[in-house]
Amino acid sequence: MADPIAAIGDDQPNILDQPIHGIIIPSALFVVGISIISYMTGDVRYLAGILLFAALLGVRALRAFQRRQSLFTDSWTPLELDDQTLISKNTAIYRFRLKTHIETIPIPAGHHIAVRVPINGENVVRYYNPISSKIEAGYLDLLVKSYPNGVVSKYFAALQTGMTVDFKGPMGKFNYVPNSYKTLSIVAGGTGITPVLQILNEVITVPEDFTKVHLIYANDTEKDILLKEELDEMAEKYPNFEVHYVVRHPKQGWEGESGLVTMDQMSRYLPPYSEENRLIICGPEPMERLVLEHARQLGWKQDGSASFADDQVFVFA
Repeated sequence: MADPIAAIGDDQPNILDQPIHGIIIPSALFVVGISIISYMTGDVRYLAGILLFAALLGVRALRAFQRRQSLFTDSWTPLELDDQTLISKNTAIYRFRLKTHIETIPIPAGHHIAVRVPINGENVVRYYNPISSKIEAGYLDLLVKSYPNGVVSKYFAALQTGMTVDFKGPMGKFNYVPNSYKTLSIVAGGTGITPVLQILNEVITVPEDFTKVHLIYANDTEKDILLKEELDEMAEKYPNFEVHYVVRHPKQGWEGESGLVTMDQMSRYLPPYSEENRLIICGPEPMERLVLEHARQLGWKQDGSASFADDQVFVFA
């Protein structure tokens, strides 16, 4: 015989989404109704219905409570694709629906999540930094760029609304403490902007955080600059944030910097080395090596070893 509670189905809205409608009001109406019937009939046996109802509601609430969390560090969770937005010729934002509409994912700034997809009969894992704010409820946004030989990015490009992808996390080493530095100097390249967006959301949207952020964002072409409108809007809205773009192969009329990131650009757009300042580097490995060499010549102390959570010079691996 089918479980009547299970028959309610996972397809139904989670009652924890809006407990006032899913729990509180129905419970109050039922209890009041049973109490009135018991009083008018003089039969206290009707009150046993309250106990039965409480037991059934408790089971339903427990199952809803167990399904309320979407991400775990030690197990995989399938999340359903809700929407896909193309932002360049080979890059899109994929929005995945969380288990409840009121859930948020408190992913620390600079941390990532693991994604698992089946490729040719095997599970392949990749790591992405969500670009949605940790205060936004009900969904998780990933920015994924497709590469000619990128099997996982091709899998994402073929996803249809309603299909699921396995997630696990969050994980990572980077640590940010508000007001621990006077300025954050950041050099990012390509999709290396994703952890930077997390850091920006952590810093500039908190009124009590007075840290200034200076960003150099490098790309091959102007069309490759991801989320430029959002970054420009941030720079206009928040006086403690400024961004400068570097394009390796600019077209005629480009008014920003061109070529590779240079030591001169870092000197002009980023605050100099100081105990009060922190440097963050994130992008393709060749760019990271180049920028790190410039940083050493500018006085930043980094020996080339792996970065630790609170390092003054932090390079995302």
